[in-house]
Amino acid sequence: MTDAYLQQWTALEAVRVAGLRSEQVLAGYTALGGSHDVFDVTGYLRGLTRLPAQDRNLIADAINELIDATGSMADGAHYSTDEAAFASGFEEYLRPLTTNPDGYGFDRRALRPDAQTVGGTGTQLARTSSGPRDGTDITDNAEVRRLQALYLSGMLDFGAEERFDALTVRTRDRFGVSSSSIAFIAEDRQVIKSLAGPIGQDLPLELSLCAVTVKAERTLVIPDATRDPLYRDHPLVTGGPKVRMYAGHPLSTMDGWRIGSLCVMDDRPRRFTEEDAADLRTLARLVQDEMWRGSIS
Repeated sequence: MTDAYLQQWTALEAVRVAGLRSEQVLAGYTALGGSHDVFDVTGYLRGLTRLPAQDRNLIADAINELIDATGSMADGAHYSTDEAAFASGFEEYLRPLTTNPDGYGFDRRALRPDAQTVGGTGTQLARTSSGPRDGTDITDNAEVRRLQALYLSGMLDFGAEERFDALTVRTRDRFGVSSSSIAFIAEDRQVIKSLAGPIGQDLPLELSLCAVTVKAERTLVIPDATRDPLYRDHPLVTGGPKVRMYAGHPLSTMDGWRIGSLCVMDDRPRRFTEEDAADLRTLARLVQDEMWRGSIS
């Protein structure tokens, strides 16, 4: 059984290394009987959305067929189970997923060896090792790898940046809420990269709603936190900013690791429609595009 998060990463890597276009993968997926639309499939290939195992396997089939047809030497996209991989006929394309630096992709660079200071916040991030290099299965070290992706993204190397501030203002104004923020999740803290409005600050991990969003499969929506049994006793709801409404969507690296979120918050309950959720995903994709444009290759 391959973790859904890891399976998606292999698809992103296969598309990147083979130089495939999302339109090619979408066409192959549809021809194989896939029913999700262009937004969902493109979002999956950008690390923005998650799909059920059956659809992930169809996308893997489409990618591997393209790799086969083009004669690319890229490693293939993995499947949700060994049985699905065997049935696909593409088992030979699938390199074992390990933390070995000569293995599948994650160890192209080591983590920065020293603690980093986030400009403008004064937040010190603890030193993090690059994880074991003894062939241990990578799913045992997912959080280490996620943190590696966060540091290599360069998002914590500087404080506020105008290109992100413009997007948080745009997001706040689109939804008419009091605040919007871009936050990244480090070892033990939520680090605010950009904030438009009064609600949003660096927080310990256990208090961060954005940390919950990073773990979510899709957009996390809390229309009225005081009525939600999971969040009504949360310190941000009962005290402090008295958050009532929250909606956030994960932000991913080019390799598919969820490292932060774009979120909106208000001190009043409010309805959040499917159209609103789709618009938040679109805005998150714009934030991701900015992240990727300045990422370390």
